[in-house]
Amino acid sequence: MIRLLLALVLLAGAGPAPAQPIAFPDHFDTIGTPLQSVQNRAGRTVHFTDTGEAGWQPMLFIGGVGTSARAPELVAFLNTLRRRLKVRIVAVERNGLGDTAFDPAWTFADYTSEVSQVLDRLGIQRFALVAISGGGAYAGHIAAAMPQRVTSWHMLAAIAAAPAGNPICTADPAELEAGLAQQVGAPRVFWAMPEGGVAAKVPGFVDRAADEGAHAYFIAGQRGDARGVAREYKGFCDAPAPVSAFPAPAFFYYGEADKLVPPAQGEFWAGKVAGKVTFRRYPGEGHDVQYRHWDQLLLDVAGDGDRTLVCRSGKAQLKAGLVNPAGLGAGETLGVCAWQTARSKLP
Repeated sequence: MIRLLLALVLLAGAGPAPAQPIAFPDHFDTIGTPLQSVQNRAGRTVHFTDTGEAGWQPMLFIGGVGTSARAPELVAFLNTLRRRLKVRIVAVERNGLGDTAFDPAWTFADYTSEVSQVLDRLGIQRFALVAISGGGAYAGHIAAAMPQRVTSWHMLAAIAAAPAGNPICTADPAELEAGLAQQVGAPRVFWAMPEGGVAAKVPGFVDRAADEGAHAYFIAGQRGDARGVAREYKGFCDAPAPVSAFPAPAFFYYGEADKLVPPAQGEFWAGKVAGKVTFRRYPGEGHDVQYRHWDQLLLDVAGDGDRTLVCRSGKAQLKAGLVNPAGLGAGETLGVCAWQTARSKLP
């Protein structure tokens, strides 16, 4: 009888726990960095994005060829790390891309001026300069025009100029625009990335990249207008930006197997730096080093450029000095540990 009473008491206490009160949010979650605009001194509408955290380390981000001001969303897969390191990203849209109207007379000097005006509007005096791929041509002009405002300069698989003899440089503009029909008309095809690379390890990257292409070429009703991106390609044929004795620390990240923008392009830029140069080379890696090593870039921007991020035994840690793949220990890989585990988590 006593056992029966004890069992009944225990059952009575095994009911559902009282519901906890819901902690309702007092703000909305972000669904992407909003596009902003400002009228420049010439009356042209300049579009830009800004993650907006006052007091954080500002970074001017210049995306690859044919990308819009929303290109920083392509590196949002490491936003948690960015926020922990307190890095703020600003991106200024280029001619004929995204929401920005095409002006046939627009030049690198116009972009430099527009960047300066946007940064002034935001109250940003000094910033880290970061460019990937085709954005390198623009970054060179920023570095040449306002070196005193740059805290550190970072180029990831970033171009200096089109190689000698490149057929783009002699192509008729109309023919070049027609030849870019696939890039502007089928962003998912253009943004296809190699199997086993970043796209295979970052869930949703391929879709977000295709969205970026659609935004760059269709969002303002361009319907696949190729003039802006054709002008960008032509711009690579001009002499590289006149950078000379750049004073700030500089960081270069290039894949030894990159056929689109080989390390020689980074070596060109490195030769223009009078300050400290850190050249991170990645044997066997191709053009997607610009995304694969974004974690290291964030650390370098935040002031940890004298150390290298590695994953060992499932734990990320910083190692002193410049550690390239050949210098890794057994079981170590570069970057956050998600690069080791992400593949197994994909459906």
